[in-house]
Amino acid sequence: MKQTRLLMGMPITIEIADAEASAEVFDQAYDFFGYVDETFSPYKETSEVSRINRGELEPDQASKDLQMILAHAEYTRQQTNGYFDVMRGGVLNPSGIVKGWAIWQAAQVARAAGCRNFYVDAGGDVQVYGQNQRGDRWRVGIRN
Repeated sequence: MKQTRLLMGMPITIEIADAEASAEVFDQAYDFFGYVDETFSPYKETSEVSRINRGELEPDQASKDLQMILAHAEYTRQQTNGYFDVMRGGVLNPSGIVKGWAIWQAAQVARAAGCRNFYVDAGGDVQVYGQNQRGDRWRVGIRN
């Protein structure tokens, strides 16, 4: 079973090659992406990221998820000698780290539902588990 929905400004595709592929599993995974968009989007006025950028919310008062993302982003900034930084010109934009985390979390939704063969694709970033409908390993093509 395969579904694609537009969330976070991009198509997000989930395919589950298991009998456990119920509509509820898809809805839960897509609901999580909706939560991510509402919480982390620098383009949504009500998101925590936008509120931090406007000075209405201190990072240490943000949700545990955003605090975890910020901690991971800081670790990554240090590990890359500043090459990766979620702050540009005084503006917070953790989108680069959030998308990968969101994909991984959506995959955990499927795994928690008993699915063992699926992929999650959000704007070209992919998380795969197990095998496709034909029983082959998932194949991922890289362009450019």
